Amino acid sequence: MRDPVIVLKFGGSVLRDESAVRTAADEAARFVNDGWRVVAVVSALEGTTDRLLAQSRGYGDRPHAPSVALLLATGELTSAALLGLALAQRRLTVETLDAASIGLRTTDDPLDASPLSLDEPTTLGALARASVIVVPGFVGRDATGRTTLLGRGGSDLTALFVADRLGAACRLVKDVDGLYEWDPAAPGPRPRRYSTLPWEQALRLDGTIVQHKAVRWAQQHGLSFEVSCIGGRSASRVGPWDVEFDGEAPGSGAPRPERETRTEREESACCAKV
Repeated sequence: MRDPVIVLKFGGSVLRDESAVRTAADEAARFVNDGWRVVAVVSALEGTTDRLLAQSRGYGDRPHAPSVALLLATGELTSAALLGLALAQRRLTVETLDAASIGLRTTDDPLDASPLSLDEPTTLGALARASVIVVPGFVGRDATGRTTLLGRGGSDLTALFVADRLGAACRLVKDVDGLYEWDPAAPGPRPRRYSTLPWEQALRLDGTIVQHKAVRWAQQHGLSFEVSCIGGRSASRVGPWDVEFDGEAPGSGAPRPERETRTEREESACCAKV
C-alpha cells in the first residue's frame, strides 16, 4: 500500500445528527480524493453518551461498571455503522470494524482504560482493501475480551494511538478550526489561534477540545497531531514546537528534535536491558 494514511477523528460535537454524519463522510471523501487512505475514528452522536449514562443510573447510583461500558459502547458502534453506510452511498470502498476486529487491547479498568496494543497487520490489510476504514473511538477490549472505555473524550486517545501504531498522520476534527487561547465563543476580546503549540501548552487549555489524557499520551510517545474542523485547510499543530500564533512571523515555532521512530525506541529499550 503506497498511499499515505491519515486518521481522522470525528467527535460528538461534529456528529450532531445523521445529517452531520453525511457531512463527515464528505470530509473523509475529500481526503481520499487528495490521495489519502483514511482511518475514520468516530464518537457517539452528540448527547448519546449522556443519555446512556443516565439510563445506566436507573439501575443504582453505582451501576455495574463492565455493563455500563458495554452500554456506552453502543453509541460509538452506531456512529461507526452510520458513517460506513454514508461512505458506501458515496461509492467509496469502506470497511466498518470494531475494537475486536482491529485488536485494540487495553488495560482492564472498564471505564478509564488505556490502550496497550493494536493488530497492525489486520488493520493495514483492511486499508489495503478499502479507501476508508471506520472504527469506533472510546472503545477497546481488555485481556479477557471484555469491553472497556478510554475515559470521557477517549475517542481522541483512540485516534492518536491508532495513528502512532500505523505510522499515520492524525487530525482531530472538531467544531472549531483549531486551538485558541480561550473559547472563541466567549464574550470579550477574540483569542488568538495557535498555529503550533507544544504538548504542555495544550495541557494548559481547559481540555474541552482535546482530552488531556490523550495529549499526555501523545507527549509521552512523541506523537504530533493537528486540530481543525470540517473542510479546514489549515490546522493547529500540537507537538515538538514552540508556541506560534496565526499571522505571526515564523521562527518562534521552530521544531525541536524529531521524535524517535518506534523502531528506534524499541532498539533503545533493548539496549537498556543488556
